[in-house]
Amino acid sequence: MRLAFGDELQLGSLVAALDRITQLIVQRVAIYVWTTAKNRLSRMRLGRYSLRRTRLSLRARPVRQMGVIGVPERVALSHSSRTIRAMTGDGFVTRAVVFPLDMSPSEERLLGSYCGARRFAYNWVLATVQDNLDVRRVERESGVPEDELTPAVPWSATRLGTLWNQAKDEVAPWWREVSMHAFRSGIVDAAQALDNWSKSRSGERKGRRVGFPRFKKRGQAVPSVSFVEINHQLSWLHHNRHAIRLMLPQSTPELAVKRRRRELAWLHTSSSTRRLYRLVEQGRASIQKVTVARRGGRWQASLLVRYQLDARPVPKPRKRHGGTVGVDGGVKHLATLSRPVAGLTDTTGHVINPKVLAGQLRRLRKLDRAVARCEKGSRNRRKLLDRRARLHGRITKTRALHLHHMSNALAGGFDVVAIEDLNLAGMGHRKRRLGRALADASLGELRRQLTYKTTDHDSALVVVGRFFPSSKTCSDCGLAKAKLALGDRTFICDDPHCALVLDRDVNAARNIAREAQRLLEQQEQPVAGLRPETQNAEPRPHKTSPAHAGMAAVARGRNQTALPATAGGAQDLDGTLATASSSTSRQPIRAPRITPLCRT
Repeated sequence: MRLAFGDELQLGSLVAALDRITQLIVQRVAIYVWTTAKNRLSRMRLGRYSLRRTRLSLRARPVRQMGVIGVPERVALSHSSRTIRAMTGDGFVTRAVVFPLDMSPSEERLLGSYCGARRFAYNWVLATVQDNLDVRRVERESGVPEDELTPAVPWSATRLGTLWNQAKDEVAPWWREVSMHAFRSGIVDAAQALDNWSKSRSGERKGRRVGFPRFKKRGQAVPSVSFVEINHQLSWLHHNRHAIRLMLPQSTPELAVKRRRRELAWLHTSSSTRRLYRLVEQGRASIQKVTVARRGGRWQASLLVRYQLDARPVPKPRKRHGGTVGVDGGVKHLATLSRPVAGLTDTTGHVINPKVLAGQLRRLRKLDRAVARCEKGSRNRRKLLDRRARLHGRITKTRALHLHHMSNALAGGFDVVAIEDLNLAGMGHRKRRLGRALADASLGELRRQLTYKTTDHDSALVVVGRFFPSSKTCSDCGLAKAKLALGDRTFICDDPHCALVLDRDVNAARNIAREAQRLLEQQEQPVAGLRPETQNAEPRPHKTSPAHAGMAAVARGRNQTALPATAGGAQDLDGTLATASSSTSRQPIRAPRITPLCRT
């Protein structure tokens, strides 16, 4: 059948229209597929230049628990309970493991609301306790009998949590939008702060006097929130070794949280959690608490982990020099060692002070001026505050890197490390520039690192008393000067037969090492009386010869309770222990922190 000319035109236009429709459909499908793939790949990110993570699937046994992924009808996933063991006893050590977080903007906003809820609960507890104390004080001044006063508000975290549950509908009607663990974190912190204040007033707490807790202000307090769950350990870590679980609210009116629970429930970590995951899976470590905080302009997760002694983090082997080394902290030089160490000090024993803060003061001043010129609450001001926080974080991490390098070399290279007990707080309050230089050196952080690293490396840490004249005493003949000005950087011995001329810091470091050896030798002396010991339950009616003052002090130190020392070890004077290894036999010696018996 032949078609007319008009019919051919109509058929051609129809075919062209169908072809156009087909092209549009294919184009739409291609755009949809490309957009879907791009969105999924954009969630895979690892570091700065990688992509965002995909949806994380869960592979574990389902176990019901509170405040976890999914709506109340769903179940959270955890590891089998037979791998979870009680971390109690003396064969364990507690350490913190920090993982930098690489989160999406949605997760940052959710964590910001958690931190705000924690701060709100903390301030509510303080306000409730302070109002109760004021009411009772006014009633007491008015002559009201003690038994008729307003009942006191309990300060325990459990009782305060009960009061919060009774008042949360009135004071915080939005409490369902965040996890209950955020409020619990603030209540526990407030209870601990009140307990510290109470013990400081009664004299039970050592150290400086602790004042009444202050209210936390938005923008000034460190944004942080803590989560505690010990029953299901592996539910904290994802099976891909690059994510930490975030507890979500069980029922929230926020649609964005409801629709994206699987994505928001896992916080991506920049570093791998493989080793910790393996230890927790084997039952050799347990995660006691997880704290997510924003420090230095970056979010990080700090896991409080309790290891078995055989599973604790093993330090890298260091070049072993053996013997005793004295460390004299300073400002011009970060520290001065009694013995020069290749790769750490110069030929005289000085460790270079990096002065990280001093190198960034100009940039910090520029940022401070820019922040002061911005309007409060503006977006530019927030950006500048983030830049300044990141700069402070970079300074802190760089300083910590230098301190870790030095403490690892000292704890892993020597059998005994001797340091001074410096009054850093008193030294820093004298002059502004001196205080800033001492804060930049961070000698207190160096002592803290040596305290636990000497234990890991089977070494001993000896703390010489702050009144020991290390700088005024000659390291050759032992003659002590009456006065030595701070500006005298070279020590010259007054004894004409000695006439030692030496750098002041090197002389002090040698004296610290010698004093540490003396204390160790004095500690190893027997502390029993001159007469023979009696049998069990046998009375001694006659008098015994008293020991001298030094022996009595050692005896008092040994009678204090502490962990049992190893064979050939000795307990130190204040009851604390550390390990030491001899350069020949490499047997552990328990003696970490020793204070001088008297002023020399």
